[in-house]
Amino acid sequence: MSLQADPKIGTRIAMMLKGIQSAKGYLSEADLRGVAQRLDQPLYAIEEVASFFPHYRRTAPVKCQIHLCRDMACRLRGSADIAESLRNFALSDPTGQVEFHEVSCLGRCDRAPAALINDRLLVGKTDDQICDIARACLKNQPFHGDSDQTTAAQLKTRTQIDVYSRVSDYRAVAEYLRTPVPESVIQALQTAGLLGMGGAGGRTYLKWKDVLEASGDAKYIICNGDESEPGTFKDRDLLLTMPHLVVEGMIVAGLVVGASRGFVYIRHEYYEQIDAMRQAIERAESIGACGANIFGSGRSFFIEVFVSPGGYICGEQTALVEAIEGKRAEPRNRPPELQTNGLYDQPTLLNNVETLAWIPAILLREPTTEMLADERRERSRKSERDVSANPNDDRSNVVSRLESPLGVWYKRSGQSGVGKRLFSVSGDVRAPGVYEVPCGITLGQLIDQHCHGMRPGQELFAVALSGPSGGFFPAKIPKGALDDRATRDLPTSSTGEIDVRNLPLDIPASRAMGFMLGGGIVVYGSDADMLDQVIACSRFYQTESCGKCVPCRIGSRKILDLAESLRRPGRAQRTEVSELVEELGRTMATTSICGLGQVAANPLRTYLRFFAASASQSS
Repeated sequence: MSLQADPKIGTRIAMMLKGIQSAKGYLSEADLRGVAQRLDQPLYAIEEVASFFPHYRRTAPVKCQIHLCRDMACRLRGSADIAESLRNFALSDPTGQVEFHEVSCLGRCDRAPAALINDRLLVGKTDDQICDIARACLKNQPFHGDSDQTTAAQLKTRTQIDVYSRVSDYRAVAEYLRTPVPESVIQALQTAGLLGMGGAGGRTYLKWKDVLEASGDAKYIICNGDESEPGTFKDRDLLLTMPHLVVEGMIVAGLVVGASRGFVYIRHEYYEQIDAMRQAIERAESIGACGANIFGSGRSFFIEVFVSPGGYICGEQTALVEAIEGKRAEPRNRPPELQTNGLYDQPTLLNNVETLAWIPAILLREPTTEMLADERRERSRKSERDVSANPNDDRSNVVSRLESPLGVWYKRSGQSGVGKRLFSVSGDVRAPGVYEVPCGITLGQLIDQHCHGMRPGQELFAVALSGPSGGFFPAKIPKGALDDRATRDLPTSSTGEIDVRNLPLDIPASRAMGFMLGGGIVVYGSDADMLDQVIACSRFYQTESCGKCVPCRIGSRKILDLAESLRRPGRAQRTEVSELVEELGRTMATTSICGLGQVAANPLRTYLRFFAASASQSS
């Protein structure tokens, strides 16, 4: 049997490799040959998968494997110095049984620095504490890793995303099955204005509608829980504390678009979250909300967890699908889109964890009387504008009532924007963490009201509003750096500068103003070394590039070289570097297949634009 003859054989390859890695800690040559023989596949098909993903080892592991995060918040909390100490510790170990590696973001930015010893989590530890745990590991002494439970439990007490006060009864699934009209749910999503919460910010209802209308032999739902963007960790807490919301969102999506199977794709470092999701799926099956014959309706939908074998690139939706198919996680050329040609070349709906978790609230939460009145007024004004714009249309019956309140609660729960969302906040704030806030609140409100302000002795100096992807903004944004028309209502200083604290946290507003807004916000105080942060972010993109497209593979390396050159004596003139970075950035944005290459220049580009001149004057 060939890979082409059975497209699902690749998924079996991936499952088998992960099973061997989990049991033995590595993949031997004999293991790869065994998988090839059992599945009647050529050895190269197994080798190309095993060689791509960083989680797979090809040699037997040593007694003590130490991994330390080197990105953004962890670097801000001293991970570079800790890394030097741990590297010396590993080199000086007489047994040769210690390995040390710096790695990309581990998703615990709120408790930085983050490390792993033999895949057990350690957060907020000093180098001495990590070395002590490593020595215990070498002596075969048991040690306990840290848990995500505490931070996740805090999230549950301050959110409205969970409609269930105690135990979920999957009411949204049951109510949909009583009147199974797909268009009603899609209309509710349109009314709600729910956007994708994975970074792209697309309109959710359009994705669902496209998959509903697509034809295929089968359809699939995929939840993207591969949360690997530095500074982003909101999905981590949702998966751990409220996995039932994700499961219910997937079931509703499956019933609406006509899918019968779903996958929850979770990064392998999220051990507790993987267990929580599996338990939530088992419970949903036990009460009849998932699996065969859901609530006696004759409809079926099955969910399984797919553990990522590693790599930031897997967060790109087409690369993620390639990984589930048991291939190298290299992004696909588009079109076609996943909605028509996704998993196994069938129609596939892929949403982020948070996007799916909002579905029960959108379908079940009742809007207040005031919310309904506001919605009626808005619809009436819209109808009147349509009549004025098209006087020949027969619009004598202007609709001022609501045919359905579904989605209104979410839409009206925003501040100056639509809806609510979760932000991961880390860096130099007093209370880093995950916060559910109304869309449209300002960055200053988020920092002051939710994160309790800046750390003692620190003033706001810079901020990354989308992890490294959007680059860095200074506390005072120069006039002309953002779209003047979109920022005209924001207060400005006498010199025309915009206080970054006044930026609204709303995706449509951010697009209009010309800045990226993701789920991870990293806040920097006055002591931050921004060039060091830029070098770290540039190294992140260079390391995590899959190398499929030449502009990204070579361009990301060149950007890192240019960033590092700014540290060296006799460095190139800043103007020359800026011009080259701008040209590289434009070329990569135009020619790279996926978002990684399109944003890789942003950290260095924004540093040169906003910070380099003042850094040169102070040096």
